[in-house]
This record gives sequence, C-alpha cells and structure tokens, in this order.
Amino acid sequence: MHIKLERQNQAFHFKAINEDNAEVHMDASPKIGGENQGFRPMEMLLAGLGGCSAIDVLEILKKQRQKVEDVAIEIRAKRRENQIPSIFEEIQVHFLIEGQVEPKKLEKALQLTKDKYCSVYHIMRETAKIEYTYEIKPSPEKEATPSAEMQWETLAIRTQTPRSHNREHAVPMYLTSSFVFDDAEQARAMFTGEQEGNIYSRFSNPNADELVQKMCLLEGAEAGHATASGMAGIFASLAPFLKKGDHIVSSRSVFANTHRILTEILPQWGVEYTYVSQTNMEEWEQAIRPNTKMLFAETPSNPALDFIDLDYLGKLAEKHNLLLNIDNCFATPYLQQPIKHGAHIVTHSATKWIDGQGRVLGGLVLGKKELIKEVYAFARRTGPAISPFNAWVLSKSLETLAVRMDRHCSNALKLGHYLEKHREIESVKYPHLPSHPQYDLAKRQMKQGGGMLTCVVKGGVERGRRFLDALKMLSLTANLGDTRTIATHPASTTHSKLNAEQQAIVGIAPGLIRFSVGLEHIQDIIADIEQALAASK
Repeated sequence: MHIKLERQNQAFHFKAINEDNAEVHMDASPKIGGENQGFRPMEMLLAGLGGCSAIDVLEILKKQRQKVEDVAIEIRAKRRENQIPSIFEEIQVHFLIEGQVEPKKLEKALQLTKDKYCSVYHIMRETAKIEYTYEIKPSPEKEATPSAEMQWETLAIRTQTPRSHNREHAVPMYLTSSFVFDDAEQARAMFTGEQEGNIYSRFSNPNADELVQKMCLLEGAEAGHATASGMAGIFASLAPFLKKGDHIVSSRSVFANTHRILTEILPQWGVEYTYVSQTNMEEWEQAIRPNTKMLFAETPSNPALDFIDLDYLGKLAEKHNLLLNIDNCFATPYLQQPIKHGAHIVTHSATKWIDGQGRVLGGLVLGKKELIKEVYAFARRTGPAISPFNAWVLSKSLETLAVRMDRHCSNALKLGHYLEKHREIESVKYPHLPSHPQYDLAKRQMKQGGGMLTCVVKGGVERGRRFLDALKMLSLTANLGDTRTIATHPASTTHSKLNAEQQAIVGIAPGLIRFSVGLEHIQDIIADIEQALAASK
C-alpha cells in the first residue's frame, strides 16, 4: 500500500493520493475533508498518520528557524496476512523536504514528533512498527555557504551569520542580553535542550556563534566556545577536566598568568603539576604519572619564542590517553594548526593578533565536540561570556587576519636581519631566522615566522630601560599583536611575577626586549629603533 501527501500551501494543507490516484484533502485541524471518494478507511488512517506527522515536524522546524520551501511525504505500509489484532505490520513514513534544513535539526524534529506530539503515531505504534526516514533537497542559496573546498582566506571572510529579512551585507551586532520566545512551549523546549536557539547572551549569542564557527573552520576544530578574555579561555580549557588528585604536565615557558593558574589556583583544588623543558622532549614522558590527565604547552612560547614538537606531543598524548591542550595565541590559525598534529584543545587570546588593533578583549577554546561540551557547561555556569560587541569586532577582524599576518611576518623577518648585524645587539631570536636554535622545527610547524621577535640589548637592564624610554614611534604597552609596533621589557612587566631564576629558566634575560612587530613601513620601524639605540648608549 502506497500513499503520497503533497503540500498545498504554506499552512498545513495536504492532498493525499493513493495508488489509484484517488485524492483526499487534509488541513491542520487535522480534519479530513473533500469528497473522499475512492479512499478506503485503512488508507485514510495512513494519510492521517502522515498529515499529523507533517504538521508537527513543520511546526518544530519553523521554531528552529529552518527554511522549508516544500515538503512531500510518502507512506509505504505492509499489511498483515492475519489482520488481527491490526491491519498493518510495518509502516514507513518518508519525508521529502526542499529547503535549507540542517539534518540534525530535522532528525530532532522527527524524534520529538514520535516522542511527544503526533497522537496518530502513538495510537498506531501499539500494533505496527513505524519508521520515519527523510531526504533533503537543498534549495538554491543566494549566499555562498562556506565549504572545505574554499581557501583559508575565503573562509575567514565568507563565514557569517545568515542574512536577516533586512538583507544586510555586513552582519549586525546583536546587543541584547536575552532573546524572545514564540510561546511558552518553545521556552520549555529550549531550556530542556530539545530545541536549539538563543536564550541568554551568557549562554550564546549570534555574534559569538559566528566568531566560533569561523575559528573552528580556520583551526580545523569540531566545536568551540568564546570567552571574555584569553585568560578566561585558558582557565575554561583546564578547569572542566581537572579534579582533586589529578596531575597536569606543562612546559615551563608559559605566560605569567597561566603560570599562576598552574602553580597557585589549581593546587588549591588538589591538582598537581609538573613543569618540563620546552625543548627537551624526553622530559615529557618521564613526567607522566598514573594520575596525569593533560599535557599543556604554548608554542611558540611567550616571550622566549621556543617551540614544542607538536607531532611528538600528539603521539605522546595518544599513547598515554591524555588530553593535549595547546595555546596557539602567538601563531594564530593562519600560521599553525595544532589540531592537525594531534591536539585535542586549542586556546587563543583573541585580544592579540585576531583583533589586531588593540581594541577589545576575547578568548577562544576550540577542539573536539565532546570536550567543548564540557567547556560550555563550565562557562555557562561560571559566566566568562564574551560580549556581543567584542565578538562582532573579532569576527570582522578575522577577515583581514591573513593579509595582516603576511605583513607582520615580513616586517619581523626584515627587522630580525637588521638587528642581527647591529653592533649594539647581543643576540636576536626570530623563528624563521637560521640562527634560531629550533629553526628546522619552526619552519616545519609554522608557514611563516610570526610577528614576534626578541633581542638582547648590550648593557643589561639599565641599557634596556634607556632604550625603551628613547623610543619615539614604537608603543610601550601591555599588549601585542597590534597594527602598531610594540616594545616590551618582559622581566619588569609581563613576567615580573617570576623570580630571576624562573625568568632565566624560561629564556628571559635581564636585557631582553620583546617586539610585537606592526604594520608600519619597515624603514620607519628600523629608524625609530636605530635612534633609540644611539640615544641609550
């Protein structure tokens, strides 16, 4: 037995057609109208199942903001030879949907229809096996959908929230703390997780969602979550996975506040840590204990610009069934993608290169879907939510990240060559200079050398301070990744919480100067450094 239902309008009016081409019309009551000539009672029963199911599925998809252009339903039923206690043995209800509909949301709509809504299904399932299947025919889109075939730069630009009815070209800012429900049932369904959608901007927001979607594509991650700052992201990448009695192995060369989380905050919860060398990989496996849960590293490190062999760590984490968490802030996903090397979690301070102009704060945690689910739950309860405005700025900034990083890297390499030859400079460290002790690894892991460079000025700490004070164009500020070149003395600022011994271990010499090389013309950057070196003698 075969029944076909065709949608007649944008409401819930269907025409049912049997094998003999007899027709019956059904509306959203759902009541059966028309002449009904040629339709047997058992066919009316199948048509009622299809119509009731269609009405519920379409209503759920509408609330999920899915675009359904057309729908048809085919019902195939196998009759019992012995029709007691029922007529049908098996029934297949097949949906043919045209439009922009996500398969997962359609599957959820079908499941809810079976579990809660379709009364005809609940009656008929008592005596017959009923199966729902579907086929989606995408309708033509005017907007290009980001795909794996697109290049990195195109994904950074063309990944965006779907246009609203206002037909805007640039994505609007959703500066709202909460979102309105269509009705009480939708509110209930969203809070229970039966229906996806925005509830409250601490949980999710369209601007934050776009930023995360874009970064997932650029990093090659399954899922992600945006936070209020980079340090909020670091903490959210650690706290959900470590409990009392657990142990974490980390490289010594980490940002100062990450160091304080590992050495001060986590131990208060009973979490132990072991620091190992950034460059001696044998120490990593030696430090693993039975209670070790995670490996953590930033590469290249801040500010020493030392590298971790990501392929080695990825294999080590797999061997011991550990989580590998990599801070990719200095490299950005344009230059390095740790997930390709086996990382499970990748963190970013989006405040730096991703913003690129020193305007807003933001952080990101990206990785495996099941892990990000834990990060989201932790962040939803503890509240380190990114503001919609900041998320909007950061997403727009990603559109220019590739061209900016190309210039940052080019300027930094030229500056490195200049400083290496300068008589007032003791040493220079830049990843893609052959003089870097891990030059081969840096070339293998990063497609360019990045925008960070360090040097040691002759004359120690006092000469370094005089040099900074003599700079005229370069900025002295507690940030990096800006369009404007920034000079910093890590020993007295960003890493001042470390004692002299700790600073030496992570590669911070007393006279070390860290440059975040900007987008100014390289001749102007060099000219300001040259005059400051001369004035600080």
